[in-house]
Amino acid sequence: MTVQDVDEPGARGAYRTPLSFGTKAFYGAGSIANGAYTALGGLTMFFYSQVVGVPPHIASLAISAVIFIDGFWDPLIGHASDQFRSRIGRRHPFIYLALMLVPAAIFLRWHPPGWDASAMFWYILATGLFVNLAWSLYEVPAGAMAPELAPDYHERTVLLGYRWMLGSLGTALATILIYGVFLRKTPEHPVGQLNADGYGPLSIAITLVFLAAGLTMALGTQKKAAGFHQRPHDPGRTFRDDWRDALVTLTNRNFLVALSAQVIAGLAFGIASGLTLYFQTYLWELKPQDILILALLGIPGPIFGGIIAPRLARRFGKKKAAMGLFLTSVIFGHTPMFLKLVGVLQLNGTPALLWVLASFTFVQTVCAIAGYILASSMIGDIVEEVQVRTGRRAEGLLTTADSLPSKVVNALAALVPGLILTAVAFPTKAQPSEKTMELITQVAWLYLPTVLVLFLASISTWAFYRLDEESHVRNLEAIAGDGN
Repeated sequence: MTVQDVDEPGARGAYRTPLSFGTKAFYGAGSIANGAYTALGGLTMFFYSQVVGVPPHIASLAISAVIFIDGFWDPLIGHASDQFRSRIGRRHPFIYLALMLVPAAIFLRWHPPGWDASAMFWYILATGLFVNLAWSLYEVPAGAMAPELAPDYHERTVLLGYRWMLGSLGTALATILIYGVFLRKTPEHPVGQLNADGYGPLSIAITLVFLAAGLTMALGTQKKAAGFHQRPHDPGRTFRDDWRDALVTLTNRNFLVALSAQVIAGLAFGIASGLTLYFQTYLWELKPQDILILALLGIPGPIFGGIIAPRLARRFGKKKAAMGLFLTSVIFGHTPMFLKLVGVLQLNGTPALLWVLASFTFVQTVCAIAGYILASSMIGDIVEEVQVRTGRRAEGLLTTADSLPSKVVNALAALVPGLILTAVAFPTKAQPSEKTMELITQVAWLYLPTVLVLFLASISTWAFYRLDEESHVRNLEAIAGDGN
């Protein structure tokens, strides 16, 4: 192993060389695709149950199955990209393949046929698997590039800050397209979210955003990535050797802590993602333009999060800063719903509601994004710790090894919204009314304590993480000085 394993060929200490603004910007631009894709994906449960008319328990079961199966191939794609060798680097061939497959997958996902409920289960399942597999070919290798681009402890956090900040731009752009263009309120559709004709064109617009952002990232980082470490050709290496190194990687103490924290949080996020649009539509009775305004008011949140994350990490360390940020985010993110349920926040239909929700959401977003940046950076720091022990880099495996357990949990969580909605007999294709307010309130009382307990458990788990700046620097210097 040589210093080339740490950075491009050069003198010892090359890992301290700051990244250029161009490299950070090009890499971060790829996450615009993430933000747009995620915003579109968040509509899936609502679209198939309330717009297409598939019973919620059938839609949620299909979505749950997709998430479960998706967990198996992410680590395989990550490991494959770790081992891949090509003139343009380890990651880019996968990314270019994804850029060809994702558009077809998204088109099929958002142009469903008019089949009966049982047949629609299989359609949701099949198209969901196609979309997720194609997306994994893009996102897994792209995410694995961050530790390679920025080996330095704090520079890595800055790079991930760019990724999260520009990802928020993708989310904002998608939100404008969703609620300001394709699902906006019209005389024919006073609740724009229920406009079936808007979803197909919306999916095409999101696809164009994905292609523009993905190509910008791929072409902008290709030259630098081609010079990164690649696994040396070793004809004597066996599958058993690969398995031994993978086992060392996956049993790393700090990785297991990060894995546990993410799995627990994933359970909460899985429940929340299936119900967010329900709460916006039926609990807060927001119109499409309200959701759009709320999203636009929250745009600066991720930008501030990306700015404060490196600063808090330098002052308090990544772990303490992340735990404090996550706790603050949970408190501010759920206070409005609690106040609504206990009868304090009764502002539906008034302009003040948007400002209240926007204020709490802004703080929640700033803290959550900053926390995620630090958590991602902490996981990246494990790459060098593993490399010291095995002599091999495993960014792809480390950044996806949590996929299977996390997505098994997320798959179970994806069932919960459908089961809750079915249990309270929430109707499909429903217009906001006193009846839906009564039912969604029942859903909220079940939802709130459940996700709060899960989020607090996840935050507490990070206390067992042990890597800090000093130990990370020792690992980098050991790698740079190892001539074996």
